[in-house]
Amino acid sequence: MATPQEIYDETKTRLDLNIAKAQMLEREIQEKVAEKNKLTQPIIEDQGALKQFSKLPDVVTETVKTIESK
Repeated sequence: MATPQEIYDETKTRLDLNIAKAQMLEREIQEKVAEKNKLTQPIIEDQGALKQFSKLPDVVTETVKTIESK
């Protein structure tokens, strides 16, 4: 049977590892959100360009998915 000290040490190690992993995931999430945000302006510009090109008589258009601002 494990001693109270061994149980404490094991629990403390598990806690420390879980906190470190949570912090790493939070950093990754923030990086991904920043990466996504960098794409918003080019997407909007491309949508505007396609809208203008679609007005030309010799351009065949297909349905273009647009993003919604939040």
